[in-house]
Amino acid sequence: MNKFSNLEKVAVLVVILVVMALSVFYGTRKISYHCDEIWTYGLANNQGGINPSFETGVEYQGMGPFESFTQVLDGEAFTYANVWENQAKDVHPPFYYLLIHTVCSIFKGSFSKWYGIAVNLCWMILIVIVLFKLSKEVTENSLLAFGITLSYGCSVLFLDTLLLIRMYTQFTFFVIALSYLLKRYWDKELDRRFYIEISLIAIFGMLSHYYFLMFIFAMCIIFAIRLIRKKSFAELKKYIITLVVSGLIYGVVWYHILAHIFNGYRGEEAISKALSFGGLFSGFAGLVGILNSELFAGLIIVFVVLAVVFFALGIKNKSVAVSFELCLFCSAVFYMLVVGKIAPKITSRYVMPMGWIFILLSFVVVSKLLAGLSGKLKTDYAVIAVFLLINVFNLVSRGGYIPMDYYDASFVNALDKAAGKDAVVYVDLKWKILYDFEILNKVDKYVFADEDNFEELTCAQNKDYVLIVNLNEAATDAVQGLNAELMYDDGMNYYYLVSAN
Repeated sequence: MNKFSNLEKVAVLVVILVVMALSVFYGTRKISYHCDEIWTYGLANNQGGINPSFETGVEYQGMGPFESFTQVLDGEAFTYANVWENQAKDVHPPFYYLLIHTVCSIFKGSFSKWYGIAVNLCWMILIVIVLFKLSKEVTENSLLAFGITLSYGCSVLFLDTLLLIRMYTQFTFFVIALSYLLKRYWDKELDRRFYIEISLIAIFGMLSHYYFLMFIFAMCIIFAIRLIRKKSFAELKKYIITLVVSGLIYGVVWYHILAHIFNGYRGEEAISKALSFGGLFSGFAGLVGILNSELFAGLIIVFVVLAVVFFALGIKNKSVAVSFELCLFCSAVFYMLVVGKIAPKITSRYVMPMGWIFILLSFVVVSKLLAGLSGKLKTDYAVIAVFLLINVFNLVSRGGYIPMDYYDASFVNALDKAAGKDAVVYVDLKWKILYDFEILNKVDKYVFADEDNFEELTCAQNKDYVLIVNLNEAATDAVQGLNAELMYDDGMNYYYLVSAN
Protein backbone atom coordinates (compact mmCIF):
# COMPACT_ATOMS: atom_id res chain seq x y z
CA MET A 1 0.00 0.00 0.00
CA ASN A 2 3.00 2.34 0.27
CA LYS A 3 3.66 2.47 -3.48
CA PHE A 4 1.65 4.67 -5.81
CA SER A 5 -0.09 3.35 -8.90
CA ASN A 6 0.17 5.47 -12.05
CA LEU A 7 -3.32 6.86 -11.43
CA GLU A 8 -2.40 7.74 -7.84
CA LYS A 9 0.73 9.52 -9.05
CA VAL A 10 -1.45 11.61 -11.34
CA ALA A 11 -3.84 12.35 -8.43
CA VAL A 12 -0.99 13.51 -6.19
CA LEU A 13 0.47 15.63 -9.00
CA VAL A 14 -2.93 17.26 -9.59
CA VAL A 15 -3.20 18.20 -5.91
CA ILE A 16 0.33 19.62 -5.89
CA LEU A 17 -0.31 21.71 -9.00
CA VAL A 18 -3.68 23.01 -7.75
CA VAL A 19 -2.26 23.99 -4.35
CA MET A 20 0.80 25.51 -6.03
CA ALA A 21 -1.41 27.60 -8.30
CA LEU A 22 -3.57 28.81 -5.40
CA SER A 23 -0.46 29.60 -3.36
CA VAL A 24 1.04 31.68 -6.17
CA PHE A 25 -2.29 33.48 -6.69
CA TYR A 26 -2.66 34.38 -3.02
CA GLY A 27 1.07 34.95 -2.67
CA THR A 28 0.93 37.72 -5.27
CA ARG A 29 -1.80 39.31 -3.12
CA LYS A 30 0.27 39.20 0.04
CA ILE A 31 0.83 42.92 0.55
CA SER A 32 2.25 43.00 4.06
CA TYR A 33 3.76 40.92 6.83
CA HIS A 34 3.36 40.13 10.48
CA CYS A 35 6.43 41.43 12.30
CA ASP A 36 7.38 37.80 13.02
CA GLU A 37 7.72 37.17 9.28
CA ILE A 38 10.25 39.96 8.88
CA TRP A 39 11.91 38.59 12.00
CA THR A 40 12.17 35.23 10.23
CA TYR A 41 14.48 36.83 7.68
CA GLY A 42 16.33 38.72 10.39
CA LEU A 43 16.93 35.66 12.53
CA ALA A 44 18.10 33.76 9.46
CA ASN A 45 20.34 36.45 8.01
CA ASN A 46 21.22 39.25 10.43
CA GLN A 47 24.78 39.38 11.66
CA GLY A 48 25.36 40.51 15.24
CA GLY A 49 22.04 40.06 16.96
CA ILE A 50 18.35 39.31 16.66
CA ASN A 51 17.07 42.90 16.51
CA PRO A 52 17.37 45.47 13.72
CA SER A 53 20.09 48.06 14.28
CA PHE A 54 19.49 51.75 13.62
CA GLU A 55 20.23 55.18 15.06
CA THR A 56 17.67 57.79 16.02
CA GLY A 57 17.96 61.09 14.23
CA VAL A 58 19.68 59.55 11.21
CA GLU A 59 17.91 59.79 7.85
CA TYR A 60 17.27 56.53 5.98
CA GLN A 61 15.88 55.62 2.56
CA GLY A 62 14.51 52.45 1.00
CA MET A 63 15.41 49.31 2.92
CA GLY A 64 17.63 51.31 5.27
CA PRO A 65 18.32 49.24 8.42
CA PHE A 66 16.19 46.43 7.00
CA GLU A 67 18.78 45.71 4.31
CA SER A 68 21.40 44.23 6.62
CA PHE A 69 18.69 42.73 8.80
CA THR A 70 16.72 40.77 6.19
CA GLN A 71 19.24 40.15 3.42
CA VAL A 72 22.36 38.05 3.02
CA LEU A 73 25.06 40.55 2.08
CA ASP A 74 28.50 39.94 0.57
CA GLY A 75 30.60 37.66 2.75
CA GLU A 76 27.58 36.46 4.75
CA ALA A 77 26.32 33.61 2.56
CA PHE A 78 25.89 30.17 4.14
CA THR A 79 27.04 31.35 7.58
CA TYR A 80 25.05 28.74 9.47
CA ALA A 81 26.89 29.31 12.74
CA ASN A 82 25.37 32.79 12.83
CA VAL A 83 21.86 31.37 12.33
CA TRP A 84 22.49 28.94 15.17
CA GLU A 85 23.68 31.77 17.42
CA ASN A 86 20.69 33.95 16.57
CA GLN A 87 18.25 31.17 17.41
CA ALA A 88 20.04 30.52 20.68
CA LYS A 89 19.23 34.14 21.56
CA ASP A 90 15.65 33.84 20.31
CA VAL A 91 12.84 31.55 21.48
CA HIS A 92 12.58 28.94 18.70
CA PRO A 93 14.70 26.02 17.47
CA PRO A 94 16.79 26.64 14.33
CA PHE A 95 15.83 24.19 11.56
CA TYR A 96 13.46 26.45 9.58
CA TYR A 97 15.79 29.43 9.80
CA LEU A 98 18.66 27.38 8.40
CA LEU A 99 16.54 26.68 5.31
CA ILE A 100 15.52 30.34 4.94
CA HIS A 101 19.16 31.38 5.22
CA THR A 102 20.11 28.86 2.54
CA VAL A 103 17.61 30.28 0.05
CA CYS A 104 18.56 33.87 0.89
CA SER A 105 22.23 32.96 0.46
CA ILE A 106 21.50 31.79 -3.07
CA PHE A 107 19.77 35.11 -3.81
CA LYS A 108 22.07 37.27 -1.71
CA GLY A 109 21.69 41.02 -1.71
CA SER A 110 17.93 40.87 -2.19
CA PHE A 111 14.70 40.43 -0.27
CA SER A 112 11.50 38.74 -1.42
CA LYS A 113 8.44 37.21 0.18
CA TRP A 114 8.84 34.40 -2.33
CA TYR A 115 12.00 33.11 -0.64
CA GLY A 116 9.99 32.17 2.45
CA ILE A 117 6.95 31.02 0.50
CA ALA A 118 9.19 28.84 -1.69
CA VAL A 119 10.54 27.01 1.37
CA ASN A 120 6.95 26.42 2.50
CA LEU A 121 5.97 25.14 -0.96
CA CYS A 122 8.77 22.58 -0.84
CA TRP A 123 7.32 21.30 2.42
CA MET A 124 3.86 21.42 0.81
CA ILE A 125 4.92 18.89 -1.81
CA LEU A 126 6.07 16.49 0.92
CA ILE A 127 2.87 17.12 2.89
CA VAL A 128 0.67 16.26 -0.08
CA ILE A 129 2.57 13.03 -0.77
CA VAL A 130 2.61 11.80 2.82
CA LEU A 131 -0.96 12.92 3.58
CA PHE A 132 -2.20 11.05 0.53
CA LYS A 133 -0.42 7.91 1.73
CA LEU A 134 -1.78 8.29 5.25
CA SER A 135 -5.31 8.94 4.00
CA LYS A 136 -5.12 5.87 1.82
CA GLU A 137 -3.99 3.79 4.81
CA VAL A 138 -6.88 5.11 6.91
CA THR A 139 -9.69 4.91 4.33
CA GLU A 140 -8.33 2.07 2.18
CA ASN A 141 -9.67 4.14 -0.70
CA SER A 142 -7.52 6.06 -3.19
CA LEU A 143 -10.40 8.28 -4.30
CA LEU A 144 -11.13 9.41 -0.75
CA ALA A 145 -7.40 9.89 -0.17
CA PHE A 146 -7.37 12.20 -3.18
CA GLY A 147 -10.42 14.05 -1.83
CA ILE A 148 -8.92 14.47 1.65
CA THR A 149 -5.62 15.77 0.31
CA LEU A 150 -7.23 18.13 -2.19
CA SER A 151 -9.79 19.44 0.31
CA TYR A 152 -7.13 20.14 2.92
CA GLY A 153 -4.74 21.60 0.35
CA CYS A 154 -7.37 24.05 -0.90
CA SER A 155 -8.56 25.10 2.55
CA VAL A 156 -8.06 28.63 3.82
CA LEU A 157 -6.15 27.24 6.80
CA PHE A 158 -3.55 25.45 4.69
CA LEU A 159 -3.16 28.33 2.25
CA ASP A 160 -2.65 30.55 5.28
CA THR A 161 -0.01 28.10 6.49
CA LEU A 162 1.84 28.37 3.19
CA LEU A 163 1.70 32.17 3.10
CA LEU A 164 2.86 32.62 6.70
CA ILE A 165 6.65 32.87 6.51
CA ARG A 166 7.23 30.94 9.70
CA MET A 167 7.94 27.30 10.51
CA TYR A 168 4.35 26.06 10.61
CA THR A 169 4.29 24.34 7.20
CA GLN A 170 7.40 22.45 8.23
CA PHE A 171 5.83 21.71 11.64
CA THR A 172 2.73 20.36 9.85
CA PHE A 173 4.84 17.99 7.79
CA PHE A 174 6.41 16.34 10.83
CA VAL A 175 2.98 15.94 12.48
CA ILE A 176 1.74 14.14 9.36
CA ALA A 177 4.95 12.12 9.03
CA LEU A 178 4.68 10.89 12.64
CA SER A 179 1.01 9.99 12.17
CA TYR A 180 1.75 8.11 8.96
CA LEU A 181 4.59 6.18 10.57
CA LEU A 182 2.46 5.07 13.53
CA LYS A 183 -0.43 4.14 11.26
CA ARG A 184 1.82 1.98 9.09
CA TYR A 185 2.99 0.07 12.16
CA TRP A 186 -0.34 0.11 14.00
CA ASP A 187 -0.82 -3.63 13.37
CA LYS A 188 2.70 -4.55 12.30
CA GLU A 189 5.80 -5.73 14.08
CA LEU A 190 8.28 -2.94 14.69
CA ASP A 191 11.51 -3.20 12.70
CA ARG A 192 14.74 -1.28 12.33
CA ARG A 193 13.20 1.12 9.81
CA PHE A 194 10.52 2.11 12.33
CA TYR A 195 13.05 2.96 15.03
CA ILE A 196 15.17 5.01 12.63
CA GLU A 197 12.20 6.91 11.23
CA ILE A 198 10.61 7.76 14.56
CA SER A 199 13.97 8.94 15.87
CA LEU A 200 14.49 11.26 12.88
CA ILE A 201 10.92 12.58 13.06
CA ALA A 202 11.25 13.24 16.80
CA ILE A 203 14.55 15.10 16.44
CA PHE A 204 13.69 17.18 13.37
CA GLY A 205 10.14 17.83 14.54
CA MET A 206 11.46 19.26 17.79
CA LEU A 207 14.07 21.24 15.84
CA SER A 208 11.12 22.82 14.01
CA HIS A 209 8.94 23.94 16.93
CA TYR A 210 8.77 23.18 20.64
CA TYR A 211 5.00 22.66 20.44
CA PHE A 212 5.67 19.51 18.42
CA LEU A 213 6.39 17.94 21.82
CA MET A 214 2.68 18.12 22.72
CA PHE A 215 1.62 16.08 19.74
CA ILE A 216 4.42 13.53 19.74
CA PHE A 217 3.95 13.01 23.49
CA ALA A 218 0.25 12.19 23.06
CA MET A 219 0.69 9.96 20.01
CA CYS A 220 3.67 8.07 21.43
CA ILE A 221 1.95 7.45 24.77
CA ILE A 222 -1.07 6.03 22.95
CA PHE A 223 1.17 3.87 20.77
CA ALA A 224 3.00 2.61 23.87
CA ILE A 225 -0.31 1.65 25.49
CA ARG A 226 -1.19 -0.23 22.32
CA LEU A 227 2.08 -2.18 22.52
CA ILE A 228 1.31 -3.01 26.15
CA ARG A 229 -2.17 -4.25 25.23
CA LYS A 230 -0.61 -6.40 22.49
CA LYS A 231 1.87 -7.71 25.10
CA SER A 232 4.71 -6.67 22.77
CA PHE A 233 7.06 -5.94 25.67
CA ALA A 234 10.29 -6.48 23.75
CA GLU A 235 9.15 -3.98 21.14
CA LEU A 236 7.99 -1.60 23.87
CA LYS A 237 11.44 -1.66 25.44
CA LYS A 238 13.18 -0.84 22.15
CA TYR A 239 10.56 1.82 21.42
CA ILE A 240 11.14 3.57 24.76
CA ILE A 241 14.91 3.35 24.42
CA THR A 242 14.70 4.83 20.91
CA LEU A 243 12.66 7.79 22.11
CA VAL A 244 14.92 8.39 25.10
CA VAL A 245 18.06 8.24 22.95
CA SER A 246 16.41 10.58 20.42
CA GLY A 247 15.67 13.00 23.24
CA LEU A 248 19.27 12.85 24.43
CA ILE A 249 20.60 13.43 20.91
CA TYR A 250 18.26 16.38 20.53
CA GLY A 251 19.37 17.74 23.89
CA VAL A 252 23.02 17.59 22.84
CA VAL A 253 22.36 19.11 19.42
CA TRP A 254 20.05 21.84 20.71
CA TYR A 255 20.83 22.26 24.39
CA HIS A 256 19.51 25.83 24.22
CA ILE A 257 16.03 24.41 24.79
CA LEU A 258 16.65 24.54 28.55
CA ALA A 259 17.50 28.23 28.47
CA HIS A 260 14.51 28.94 26.24
CA ILE A 261 12.07 27.15 28.54
CA PHE A 262 13.39 28.25 31.91
CA ASN A 263 15.03 31.62 31.16
CA GLY A 264 13.47 32.81 27.91
CA TYR A 265 10.51 35.17 28.13
CA ARG A 266 8.30 32.84 26.06
CA GLY A 267 9.21 29.86 28.22
CA GLU A 268 8.56 31.75 31.42
CA GLU A 269 5.27 33.01 30.00
CA ALA A 270 4.22 29.47 29.02
CA ILE A 271 5.11 28.08 32.45
CA SER A 272 3.23 30.91 34.15
CA LYS A 273 0.14 30.25 32.04
CA ALA A 274 0.38 26.50 32.60
CA LEU A 275 0.42 26.98 36.38
CA SER A 276 -2.37 29.54 36.43
CA PHE A 277 -6.06 28.81 36.90
CA GLY A 278 -8.40 29.25 33.98
CA GLY A 279 -7.80 29.55 30.26
CA LEU A 280 -7.80 25.82 29.50
CA PHE A 281 -11.14 25.63 27.73
CA SER A 282 -11.26 29.23 26.51
CA GLY A 283 -7.99 28.73 24.62
CA PHE A 284 -9.25 25.44 23.21
CA ALA A 285 -12.53 27.09 22.17
CA GLY A 286 -10.57 29.85 20.44
CA LEU A 287 -8.59 27.34 18.39
CA VAL A 288 -11.79 25.46 17.50
CA GLY A 289 -13.26 28.77 16.36
CA ILE A 290 -10.34 29.22 13.97
CA LEU A 291 -10.86 25.70 12.60
CA ASN A 292 -14.53 26.53 12.15
CA SER A 293 -13.73 29.67 10.19
CA GLU A 294 -10.76 28.56 8.10
CA LEU A 295 -11.52 24.86 7.55
CA PHE A 296 -15.29 24.49 7.68
CA ALA A 297 -16.57 27.93 6.62
CA GLY A 298 -18.63 28.20 9.82
CA LEU A 299 -20.22 24.75 9.42
CA ILE A 300 -18.21 22.83 12.01
CA ILE A 301 -21.31 22.22 14.13
CA VAL A 302 -22.73 20.10 11.29
CA PHE A 303 -19.70 17.82 11.40
CA VAL A 304 -19.76 17.70 15.21
CA VAL A 305 -23.37 16.51 15.06
CA LEU A 306 -22.49 13.92 12.42
CA ALA A 307 -19.59 12.69 14.56
CA VAL A 308 -21.90 12.33 17.57
CA VAL A 309 -24.38 10.37 15.44
CA PHE A 310 -21.56 8.21 14.11
CA PHE A 311 -20.34 7.31 17.61
CA ALA A 312 -23.87 6.79 18.89
CA LEU A 313 -24.53 4.29 16.11
CA GLY A 314 -21.20 2.64 16.82
CA ILE A 315 -22.11 2.22 20.50
CA LYS A 316 -25.53 0.87 19.54
CA ASN A 317 -24.02 -1.62 17.11
CA LYS A 318 -21.15 -2.40 19.50
CA SER A 319 -18.66 -1.53 16.77
CA VAL A 320 -16.76 1.23 18.61
CA ALA A 321 -13.09 0.37 19.06
CA VAL A 322 -9.90 2.13 20.08
CA SER A 323 -8.92 2.84 16.49
CA PHE A 324 -6.04 4.81 15.05
CA GLU A 325 -8.51 7.52 14.03
CA LEU A 326 -9.79 7.90 17.59
CA CYS A 327 -6.23 8.13 18.91
CA LEU A 328 -5.40 10.74 16.26
CA PHE A 329 -8.40 12.79 17.36
CA CYS A 330 -7.46 12.51 21.05
CA SER A 331 -3.89 13.60 20.31
CA ALA A 332 -5.10 16.64 18.36
CA VAL A 333 -7.47 17.59 21.19
CA PHE A 334 -4.68 17.17 23.74
CA TYR A 335 -2.40 19.40 21.66
CA MET A 336 -5.09 22.07 21.34
CA LEU A 337 -5.92 22.00 25.04
CA VAL A 338 -2.28 22.41 26.09
CA VAL A 339 -1.27 24.89 23.39
CA GLY A 340 -4.49 26.85 23.88
CA LYS A 341 -3.55 27.13 27.54
CA ILE A 342 0.10 28.15 27.20
CA ALA A 343 0.28 30.01 23.86
CA PRO A 344 1.00 33.75 24.07
CA LYS A 345 -2.25 34.41 22.20
CA ILE A 346 -4.89 32.45 20.33
CA THR A 347 -4.10 32.69 16.65
CA SER A 348 -4.32 30.48 13.58
CA ARG A 349 -0.63 29.58 13.49
CA TYR A 350 -0.95 27.41 16.60
CA VAL A 351 -3.71 25.24 15.15
CA MET A 352 -2.28 25.01 11.62
CA PRO A 353 -0.45 21.69 12.21
CA MET A 354 -3.70 20.05 13.39
CA GLY A 355 -6.06 21.15 10.62
CA TRP A 356 -5.57 18.16 8.34
CA ILE A 357 -6.62 15.80 11.15
CA PHE A 358 -10.11 17.28 11.28
CA ILE A 359 -10.51 17.15 7.51
CA LEU A 360 -9.42 13.51 7.43
CA LEU A 361 -11.67 12.49 10.32
CA SER A 362 -14.63 14.40 8.87
CA PHE A 363 -14.19 12.51 5.61
CA VAL A 364 -14.13 9.21 7.49
CA VAL A 365 -17.28 10.01 9.47
CA VAL A 366 -19.31 11.36 6.55
CA SER A 367 -18.28 8.63 4.09
CA LYS A 368 -19.10 5.85 6.58
CA LEU A 369 -22.46 7.38 7.49
CA LEU A 370 -23.40 7.64 3.80
CA ALA A 371 -21.92 4.31 2.77
CA GLY A 372 -25.22 2.44 2.75
CA LEU A 373 -27.34 5.11 1.07
CA SER A 374 -26.22 4.60 -2.54
CA GLY A 375 -23.43 3.14 -4.60
CA LYS A 376 -20.05 3.50 -2.94
CA LEU A 377 -18.47 5.33 -5.86
CA LYS A 378 -21.31 7.87 -5.99
CA THR A 379 -21.03 8.39 -2.24
CA ASP A 380 -17.30 9.04 -2.46
CA TYR A 381 -17.76 11.62 -5.19
CA ALA A 382 -20.56 13.27 -3.22
CA VAL A 383 -18.42 13.55 -0.07
CA ILE A 384 -15.51 15.04 -2.02
CA ALA A 385 -17.86 17.49 -3.74
CA VAL A 386 -19.27 18.68 -0.40
CA PHE A 387 -15.85 19.45 1.04
CA LEU A 388 -14.63 21.16 -2.12
CA LEU A 389 -17.79 23.30 -2.21
CA ILE A 390 -17.10 24.34 1.38
CA ASN A 391 -13.61 25.43 0.32
CA VAL A 392 -14.93 27.31 -2.71
CA PHE A 393 -17.52 29.11 -0.59
CA ASN A 394 -14.92 29.93 2.06
CA LEU A 395 -12.48 31.38 -0.47
CA VAL A 396 -15.08 33.28 -2.52
CA SER A 397 -16.79 34.73 0.55
CA ARG A 398 -13.46 36.32 1.55
CA GLY A 399 -13.40 38.41 -1.62
CA GLY A 400 -10.28 36.86 -3.07
CA TYR A 401 -8.12 37.36 0.01
CA ILE A 402 -7.12 35.21 2.99
CA PRO A 403 -5.88 36.29 6.43
CA MET A 404 -2.15 35.75 5.87
CA ASP A 405 -1.96 38.04 2.84
CA TYR A 406 -2.68 40.85 5.35
CA TYR A 407 -4.82 42.74 2.87
CA ASP A 408 -6.69 45.59 4.54
CA ALA A 409 -8.33 48.37 2.52
CA SER A 410 -7.50 51.04 5.10
CA PHE A 411 -3.88 49.84 5.22
CA VAL A 412 -3.63 50.01 1.42
CA ASN A 413 -5.09 53.51 1.53
CA ALA A 414 -2.49 54.52 4.14
CA LEU A 415 0.32 53.15 1.95
CA ASP A 416 -0.97 55.18 -1.00
CA LYS A 417 -1.12 58.37 1.08
CA ALA A 418 2.36 57.74 2.49
CA ALA A 419 4.02 57.15 -0.89
CA GLY A 420 6.65 59.77 -1.66
CA LYS A 421 6.40 61.56 1.69
CA ASP A 422 8.94 61.74 4.51
CA ALA A 423 8.25 59.89 7.75
CA VAL A 424 9.08 60.14 11.43
CA VAL A 425 8.94 56.86 13.37
CA TYR A 426 8.42 57.28 17.12
CA VAL A 427 9.49 53.99 18.68
CA ASP A 428 10.30 52.78 22.20
CA LEU A 429 11.67 49.30 21.41
CA LYS A 430 13.89 48.62 18.39
CA TRP A 431 12.12 45.47 17.23
CA LYS A 432 8.85 47.37 16.74
CA ILE A 433 10.06 48.89 13.50
CA LEU A 434 9.44 45.45 11.99
CA TYR A 435 5.74 46.36 11.99
CA ASP A 436 6.55 49.25 9.66
CA PHE A 437 8.55 47.37 7.03
CA GLU A 438 6.05 47.89 4.22
CA ILE A 439 5.20 51.56 4.79
CA LEU A 440 8.83 52.55 5.26
CA ASN A 441 9.59 51.07 1.86
CA LYS A 442 6.88 53.34 0.39
CA VAL A 443 7.94 56.69 1.86
CA ASP A 444 10.72 58.85 0.43
CA LYS A 445 12.87 59.27 3.55
CA TYR A 446 12.41 58.38 7.19
CA VAL A 447 13.98 59.05 10.55
CA PHE A 448 13.59 57.23 13.86
CA ALA A 449 12.79 59.18 17.01
CA ASP A 450 12.74 58.41 20.71
CA GLU A 451 11.47 60.28 23.74
CA ASP A 452 14.52 62.55 23.80
CA ASN A 453 14.42 63.85 20.22
CA PHE A 454 10.82 63.32 19.07
CA GLU A 455 9.78 66.95 19.47
CA GLU A 456 12.92 68.22 17.78
CA LEU A 457 12.50 65.93 14.77
CA THR A 458 8.81 66.67 14.27
CA CYS A 459 9.38 70.42 14.53
CA ALA A 460 12.08 70.12 11.86
CA GLN A 461 9.59 68.85 9.26
CA ASN A 462 8.79 71.62 6.77
CA LYS A 463 6.22 69.80 4.65
CA ASP A 464 3.43 67.28 5.20
CA TYR A 465 4.84 64.05 6.56
CA VAL A 466 3.88 60.65 7.89
CA LEU A 467 4.11 60.03 11.63
CA ILE A 468 4.38 56.40 12.70
CA VAL A 469 3.87 55.75 16.40
CA ASN A 470 4.92 52.42 17.93
CA LEU A 471 4.70 52.86 21.70
CA ASN A 472 3.65 50.56 24.51
CA GLU A 473 1.87 53.35 26.38
CA ALA A 474 0.18 56.65 25.54
CA ALA A 475 0.59 56.14 21.79
CA THR A 476 -2.10 58.67 20.94
CA ASP A 477 -0.52 61.31 23.19
CA ALA A 478 2.30 61.69 20.65
CA VAL A 479 0.05 63.66 18.28
CA GLN A 480 -1.15 66.16 20.84
CA GLY A 481 -0.64 69.62 19.38
CA LEU A 482 -0.08 68.27 15.86
CA ASN A 483 -2.44 68.71 12.91
CA ALA A 484 -2.64 64.96 12.40
CA GLU A 485 -5.06 62.72 10.49
CA LEU A 486 -5.15 59.06 11.57
CA MET A 487 -4.70 57.01 8.41
CA TYR A 488 -4.49 53.53 9.95
CA ASP A 489 -4.10 51.69 13.23
CA ASP A 490 -4.26 48.07 14.30
CA GLY A 491 -4.47 48.80 18.03
CA MET A 492 -0.70 48.76 18.46
CA ASN A 493 0.74 50.77 15.56
CA TYR A 494 -0.58 54.15 14.48
CA TYR A 495 0.02 55.87 11.13
CA TYR A 496 -0.80 59.59 10.88
CA LEU A 497 -0.62 62.10 8.08
CA VAL A 498 0.62 65.32 9.65
CA SER A 499 0.33 68.79 8.15
CA ALA A 500 3.55 70.69 8.75
CA ASN A 501 3.29 73.94 10.71
